[in-house]
Amino acid sequence: MKWIFWVIMALLLCIGGCHKNKTPLDKNDTFRLLVKKNGKYGYCARNGDLVIPAQYEHASIFSEGLAAVRVNNKDGFIDSSGKIVIQPRFDATAPFREGKAAVLFGDRWGYIDRAGKLLIEPRFIATFAFSEGLASVVVPQPKGEPKAGYLDGKGNFAIGTNFEDASIFSEGLAAVKIGKKKGYIDHKGMLIIPAVYDEARPFHDGLAQVEVNGKYGLRGFIDRTGKMVISAQYAEVSNFHEGVAAVMANQKETWQLIDRTGRLVINREFDAPTVFSEGLAPVMVDKKVGYMDMKGNMVIKPKYDSGSIFVDGMAPVKKGKRCGYIDKQGNMIIDADYDWDQRAIDMFVSYYTTFK
Repeated sequence: MKWIFWVIMALLLCIGGCHKNKTPLDKNDTFRLLVKKNGKYGYCARNGDLVIPAQYEHASIFSEGLAAVRVNNKDGFIDSSGKIVIQPRFDATAPFREGKAAVLFGDRWGYIDRAGKLLIEPRFIATFAFSEGLASVVVPQPKGEPKAGYLDGKGNFAIGTNFEDASIFSEGLAAVKIGKKKGYIDHKGMLIIPAVYDEARPFHDGLAQVEVNGKYGLRGFIDRTGKMVISAQYAEVSNFHEGVAAVMANQKETWQLIDRTGRLVINREFDAPTVFSEGLAPVMVDKKVGYMDMKGNMVIKPKYDSGSIFVDGMAPVKKGKRCGYIDKQGNMIIDADYDWDQRAIDMFVSYYTTFK
């Protein structure tokens, strides 16, 4: 019977040796990831533990310690423990920024504080998040089309409703539409860069993408003085992030990566745009996603069906229809136990590339 004993011991050793050690849950770490499991949303901790059960039909990412969740067709906010701290009573919400969140009552938006107190009455047909102390809002007019302006933190108009459209402030400037063209204003509402562009986006890394020559024109980049530092020569571009932007040359369907001077960062073409975050960027090779550094070296081999950017040293990756997280060495630190949810991934990317 000794052979049975040794077989059992061997099996136990194999089980112990093959089981991946899991990082213990740090109770002081309030970092939470929005995840989806069996069709419902919940939140996991950095080690992968599902600390807030997957119970919500709709949920948002955490921002400033709070996340919106939907209960009985109304949105409220929970804290990192899963406790409802702002009761569900809104028809829609946006993430908190600078201590305030836009909330929808019927067809009008207003703003609340972190305690759920209504700070700014719901009277706007569209809103943006607060950025650099101001928030763009769209106001219906007695006659004609709605107009956009900027509120301060008390709900007063710091910049009047003088625009057809208005974006967030970034690096001291905001893109606004005057008539049919776009330019940039400062915090006082002064037009700093003339409204001569058909499209204009927020500044990132000191540059902003603009479009000239009509709806199907070309795109380039200006600096904060309005100087065109990278000429309008591209059919499509992304915003700069970590000093790199993706560009699609006119009449081509492939993408390249350039630096802030317009020079190629990596001398190769890609089938899709990508974004560098924490020094790495997801890229598809032979229908699999891996991660490259800024020299084009593939530091994490392409083996995933999809993947997104790194935030706090973690990136979501897709294996089959499941989602897990890897670290910057390519180690799977959260097993692919969750549903791959493109909406959640897009929210994750949009927030961190816009505000971080």
